[in-house]
Amino acid sequence: MLYIFGVVTTSVIVLGFVFILSKIMPRIPQSKVCRFAVLFVLWVPLNFVINYVNVRTFGYHEMSWTESFIIALPPAIWGTFLPPQSHNTNTP
Repeated sequence: MLYIFGVVTTSVIVLGFVFILSKIMPRIPQSKVCRFAVLFVLWVPLNFVINYVNVRTFGYHEMSWTESFIIALPPAIWGTFLPPQSHNTNTP
């Protein structure tokens, strides 16, 4: 039962994060440095929240700051180089 709770909780956290990203990404300035900083600052706490759930439900080891920074680095870099999303829904 605890396993199902952990999976559901992690899924809800990730869906909430995706919702936050969908609202923030169009409003981030086009500067690559700014986009990287915002994404990196969002990914680090997400790692700690998901790790907290994993430690409590699945018995994983606790994550250090260094591990969290290393895990947050690739998605922040990937999100930095994504093309900006257009606000106009009529464009193909």
